[in-house]
Amino acid sequence: MKRKSIFVFLLFFMLLIGCVKKDNNPPYIKIEIDGQEGNDGWYISNLTISLFSIDNESKVEETKYRINGGLWMDYVMPFKITKDGFYLIEYYAKDKNGNEIYKNISIRIDKTKPSINFLNFEPGYIYFWGHKFITPRIPRDTIIIGRYNIKVDAKDGLSGLKKVEFYLGDALAFEDDSVPYEWEIKGQTGIYNITAVAYDIAGNTNSICIEDVQIFSFG
Repeated sequence: MKRKSIFVFLLFFMLLIGCVKKDNNPPYIKIEIDGQEGNDGWYISNLTISLFSIDNESKVEETKYRINGGLWMDYVMPFKITKDGFYLIEYYAKDKNGNEIYKNISIRIDKTKPSINFLNFEPGYIYFWGHKFITPRIPRDTIIIGRYNIKVDAKDGLSGLKKVEFYLGDALAFEDDSVPYEWEIKGQTGIYNITAVAYDIAGNTNSICIEDVQIFSFG
């Protein structure tokens, strides 16, 4: 009778163990990126990175991350990335049963405006059919007589330069997407601000302007 009771107890215990569901599933983990998106997959602002991990079957034991192959860090609160560059963020979560999940994401940041300068155009000079003379009167006017080819130097050291736009007053006069960036003034008469705007691939812009240029270009 005693042996039978022991047998029944063991059988009940084994059945009880068999009914307990074993947790073989990894936690769920999610990354959120808070920042201003630019163009072509670039970000153009500082970023705040948040990680969220949960496990419906057992408790999440740890959540970690690392940046560009550095040391693994315990995730405690959102962290920031503030410098331009290329980043690989790796992150993972592990539950108390040892189940793990690993993910990674690549991020590109370019917050810096492209550089732009006129190469052959500055205020206070007369540009007479391509030849440059200082304006005799003061204040020194900026005058273009005849055709003139305005050139700019524009660069971007990270995402790369996309294009340069040239404006006559508020109107877009010409767009150039290859070096050398230049625009030939011809057939315009009047007084205008002349502006050149550089665009990088990420979506940053920079501009230069010479105001009140007197133009006498008849063809």
